[in-house]
Amino acid sequence: MIDTDTIDRLSRKYSMSQEEFVKLGSTLAMKEKKRSLQIEKLEILARYAAATVKELEEKIKSGTVPEHPAWEDLIEIKNIESEISEIESDIRNL
Repeated sequence: MIDTDTIDRLSRKYSMSQEEFVKLGSTLAMKEKKRSLQIEKLEILARYAAATVKELEEKIKSGTVPEHPAWEDLIEIKNIESEISEIESDIRNL
């Protein structure tokens, strides 16, 4: 665990207050997590040659793609979207 002396030393080194330093680091970490989730979502959509969630849903309903595992992947995408929304909210609240 990083102690407050280290945070103080690093924040001064980069000409920031401790609060700014911690806030920036936290924001960057959350943005990186969001980016990683967005990539995961796009990779799932690419498996089915779908550009959007709606398009994937339509392909499942029409039988263009196999229902299994597409439904499970669709659920995973919806979970990813929910997590992305939470991250965006956390960033706004920070």
